[in-house]
Amino acid sequence: MLFELGHVPMPSGYGDAILSLDACKAHLRVSHDAEDDLIRALRDAAIEYVELYCGVKLGPVTGLTWRAQALPSFASASIDLAVRPVTAVTAMEWLGDEGSEVSADPGAFRFSEAGELRPIVGGQWPSDVGCDVVVTFDAGYAEGEAPPALLSAVRLMLGHLYMNREAVVTTGAGGVVPFGVSHLCTPFRPVMI
Repeated sequence: MLFELGHVPMPSGYGDAILSLDACKAHLRVSHDAEDDLIRALRDAAIEYVELYCGVKLGPVTGLTWRAQALPSFASASIDLAVRPVTAVTAMEWLGDEGSEVSADPGAFRFSEAGELRPIVGGQWPSDVGCDVVVTFDAGYAEGEAPPALLSAVRLMLGHLYMNREAVVTTGAGGVVPFGVSHLCTPFRPVMI
């Protein structure tokens, strides 16, 4: 099933809640204030990279949207919301067979932290779905609960971006992402079977 995960801009203060400017400067061993804006921008880019690479939100985010043209055709199938950990499903809407907007009670569906959405036990997917399904949900680790390995990956990526402000090739091997970043993130990436 093809779907689109709507982009939600990073909320104001989100980066600071995950990794403060002081923590970033300590990691980079920077004691001056001249590059604070640059460090914030690089930190936010590192956070976004780790989140997209792993399919997680390191802090709480509301109003994420998942869009598709249809729902699964059999009751046991689940929808993968593609972001973890899911904390709430707040709305589910679609265009019905007649072309009118239809809303479902989010309580008619169950979700897992892993981002799987399915009908409640004994329930089934709505049969009047014409197209344009939109699921609105909240996701992200609670403040201070993000896995230390992912926070370390953010720090490593921040350090790499700060030290290499242009594309870089070191020791004859081209690479955009430091090995340590991908190594720390690998256990958190979804496995496709």
